[in-house]
Amino acid sequence: MRYLLFCLAAVVSLLILWVPLAEAGPVTVQVTGRVTGSNFVTIGVASPVTGFYSYDDAIPNSYPNDSHGWYHPATFSLSFVDGSTISTNEAEIWVNNNSGGIGTVDEYSVNFQLYDDPSPNILTGAFAGLDVLFGARLYRNDPTGVAWDSISLPDPESVLSLLPDDGSGLSLIAVPSYDLPTYNLDFEVTDLSVVPAIPAPGAALLTTLALGLMSANWRLRKRRTV
Repeated sequence: MRYLLFCLAAVVSLLILWVPLAEAGPVTVQVTGRVTGSNFVTIGVASPVTGFYSYDDAIPNSYPNDSHGWYHPATFSLSFVDGSTISTNEAEIWVNNNSGGIGTVDEYSVNFQLYDDPSPNILTGAFAGLDVLFGARLYRNDPTGVAWDSISLPDPESVLSLLPDDGSGLSLIAVPSYDLPTYNLDFEVTDLSVVPAIPAPGAALLTTLALGLMSANWRLRKRRTV
């Protein structure tokens, strides 16, 4: 009986501790989309876009304005049909509430721009030898400005339904001269899905619980065979 009570206590402890552990911490979002315009011959219109971005949802707002949320750093990576990729560990998440855009809008973007040398951006395939000029971003907005009344980080899975207009894309330029021409690629995000993850303490508790159950089962079976 005491082994069963131990297992029950482990389950109760897991349930008590799991809720706060799941509320804050690293968040990884899977990105799915399709190309809507491209200067790259190997990346055609309607071809797929995949990627992810990740951040800690406990990071504070770094922008001193009641209408804007600026959260960084974040990692951000996109892959295209020809194997070309663009990624950085210096991305930022921008949340705008009803101001600062063209007209009156609510906005959400995950983006990165040109940084000082050495650049933290990594570009491969058709993007090799280029760098970010005006921006590389996942961008959605609500032109009516009624999507939300907050500058806190929203649930990523609510972004597509709340913000109907998409302006995602890349603007790249050759390096090291930074002369024209520029290379542009536009895409539309079709899905944002948070990747489920078990926090490390939670995983340890699950392991402890599993070992406890195995031990209890072994002891009970041994007792019955004696």
